[in-house]
Amino acid sequence: MPNCLGLFPRMDLKMQSKRNQWCRRGFLTGGLVCGVSALTSAGAIAQGTKTSAIIEPSRQPLLRTRIEIEVTGNVDAGEAAAGGKSSRKLPIESKASFDYEERALWPEGASEDSEIVAAQRYYHRAICTSKLNKTASTRTLRDPMRLTMIRRDDLPETIYSSENFFTHAELSLLRSPISSVAADQFLPRGRVLEGDSFEIEPNAICSVLNLTTVDTGTVTGKVISIDNESVKFQLKGDLEASIDGVSTRLRLIGKMTYDRASRTCSWLALALHETREKNAAEPGFDVSATIRMLRKPLAKPVRLPSEAPKVDFARPVPDDYLYVELRSNALRLGTMVDRRWKVIQDQIGSAVIRITEHGSSIAQCNLRPLPALPEGKQLTLEGFERDVRTSLGNQLQQLVSGDQAASAQGLRVLRMVADGESKGVRLRWIIMHFSDNEGRRVQATFTMAAEQVDAFAGGDIQFADSLRFLSPEETKPTSEEVAESRDLDGDRPAAAIAELPEDLRSSSASDLR
Repeated sequence: MPNCLGLFPRMDLKMQSKRNQWCRRGFLTGGLVCGVSALTSAGAIAQGTKTSAIIEPSRQPLLRTRIEIEVTGNVDAGEAAAGGKSSRKLPIESKASFDYEERALWPEGASEDSEIVAAQRYYHRAICTSKLNKTASTRTLRDPMRLTMIRRDDLPETIYSSENFFTHAELSLLRSPISSVAADQFLPRGRVLEGDSFEIEPNAICSVLNLTTVDTGTVTGKVISIDNESVKFQLKGDLEASIDGVSTRLRLIGKMTYDRASRTCSWLALALHETREKNAAEPGFDVSATIRMLRKPLAKPVRLPSEAPKVDFARPVPDDYLYVELRSNALRLGTMVDRRWKVIQDQIGSAVIRITEHGSSIAQCNLRPLPALPEGKQLTLEGFERDVRTSLGNQLQQLVSGDQAASAQGLRVLRMVADGESKGVRLRWIIMHFSDNEGRRVQATFTMAAEQVDAFAGGDIQFADSLRFLSPEETKPTSEEVAESRDLDGDRPAAAIAELPEDLRSSSASDLR
């Protein structure tokens, strides 16, 4: 359940390696039944004492999708926040609501049953209200970010915009434990009878549940009823899997409906329990969730552009589209960085960000505000060097370089690079001092093991050139956030998703433990 439904910071890591053989991309071999008469495929028919139907999903280029998610459980924030092995369990509750149009996109010449590898969405609604320990928060989308693109060459799917840059909070909000564009992959193919059981292929599990790999376990389905309008299924599974190299265990039970007129999965309800390991990048968690999804074909777009976007399927998403706006609201700072960067801690007087890859830490940056200087006065490079020598003390072995420059945001930047050692580990520090003409100042200290310098790859340069001081207005919740938060707890839209069935409400996936 990627990113615990947008409840704590998590960014996409750009997957460069191929998925394992269970989750390899390509075209699905669905084994569709051919040569069935129109009369047989149009309605349920009796075979002996059982009713049968043909499951033959149809490519639906445009769908309206509504998803509602509720989560309860605990987050283990000890390691991610402190960088150590401590455990700090915090209770969490959240409600998330999404309403969007989705246009599926395929390479030219793709077959009817080929897997969807890209999609375009317009979010009419995207909001998550959550409470972590005693801290309540609300996340929603800025208006320019409602039109999004999704690529599924590697999983979990990559969310981006070709026009604007997401914040980490927005990416976290949109990263869902279920991919609506892949929902049909949970369906069996061909003729089914009431009472039939089937096993869902691991690559389909990865696709629908947004997993990188399935290592062990299965998800099975059972046909529970067939009539002229629909075929209904029960689902049950227990999986050991991974997401971006982080191990996770999932147990699920659910129900699914195949609409025979539109030939698509029109409804899916899951009760899911997930236990995710913590790592250098993110907290672990142990949560239970209920997920309800409703899908309906659209004849034409409502807010999506009338023309489908052009996608170069032969190339990955351009790096320029994958920058995120990293913010510390506590320190009133913002900068543009790649998606390896994550906010680990953000509080008055201190913020911590970490650069990770596949769950492993590359470097950490500690940000702290400094007292304002009198107007017209600036810290000199020589004075900054003395401060660095004093702060590093006996750990310092040599100062590698020192320089000063003006950033693209008009800030004065002092920079020192130093090598040293602490507790037998060879380290490199990059320490930067930022100031403006109004006397505002902040210091950024990057710390990394000496062997991680190449992997860091000058990450401080982009950080420094785009760092800016935020105005108080930029760190306040928008009126839209407040309004949507009230709406989530108040009246639901007329077309809201049906309630979770009684048998799923009374037996959650956590009961499978």
